[in-house]
Amino acid sequence: MTNNRKPAHLEYAGGKSPRQLIWEQLRHSRNGITLPALVGALPGTIHRDTTRTYVKSLLAGQYLELDDFGLYKLIKDNGVEAPRVRRDGSEVTLGREQENVWRSLRAVNHPVNYRELAALASTATHPVTPAFAKDYLANLYKAGYVTRNDSKPFKGACKYQLIPSKNTGPRPPMIQRIKQVYDPNLGKVVWSETKGDGDA
Repeated sequence: MTNNRKPAHLEYAGGKSPRQLIWEQLRHSRNGITLPALVGALPGTIHRDTTRTYVKSLLAGQYLELDDFGLYKLIKDNGVEAPRVRRDGSEVTLGREQENVWRSLRAVNHPVNYRELAALASTATHPVTPAFAKDYLANLYKAGYVTRNDSKPFKGACKYQLIPSKNTGPRPPMIQRIKQVYDPNLGKVVWSETKGDGDA
């Protein structure tokens, strides 16, 4: 199947994806909102079909209900972050490892190696592999987000710690296939293999 989504650094506006902007508008419209009104309240760069598809996904996931007047009302508010749901309302798990690793890295206040971080970030339903944690840390290091202790008494003992000024927010910096790191909290590319340090 062809993926028609734009790369994150092109899709996100001001650090927010279309789904995030739709979700924020729905949360703001506590008394309900019609689909045309929702489309009109969003930036013109968000296509009507994108809005309709996400609203239907939220409806299927029982985040919204549709009343007899055509108003979509929020009935399950899971907070500021937009729910990641498929068209059938089921949860999207792609990217969960990245979210868990980033959340754990923000929570620990001491250096950890990639195996320790993988263990901290793992849950029963969403385990994080040491290989994933190692790769994610390596990319964060390139982007200047973590310090690294290079003393290695044994293989894999290298320890990383998040630099406080780089704790940019709850959304995990995204490692893109085009070999760059995009931080949705800042809304910008913070490191690129071709450019080095990006705009940061």
